Amino acid sequence: MNGPDGSHVCLDPQYCMTTCRAYPVPRVGPDPRFTECAVNAVAAVLVGHGYPPVTNIWDWSDLEMALAAFLYEAKENE
Repeated sequence: MNGPDGSHVCLDPQYCMTTCRAYPVPRVGPDPRFTECAVNAVAAVLVGHGYPPVTNIWDWSDLEMALAAFLYEAKENE
C-alpha cells in the first residue's frame, strides 16, 4: 500500500520486516545523496569483490544509470 506521497505504508510490520521492499524510492526531484562520490563508492565495492575497476567514461555512465534505476522509481512519462 502506498501513502499520499507514494511511499510504502506498512500494514503488517512483522510481515514487512522480511518481504516489503525498500527500493525503489520515490523520485521527488534532485537528490543530494546521489553524487559522484556515491557512484565512486559503489565502484570501489565492486573492485573490492574482485570485479574490474571502472576506468572509462562509458562504464562510469552505465554504472550511474544502473544505480539510479535501482534507487528511484521510473518517471511517470518513461
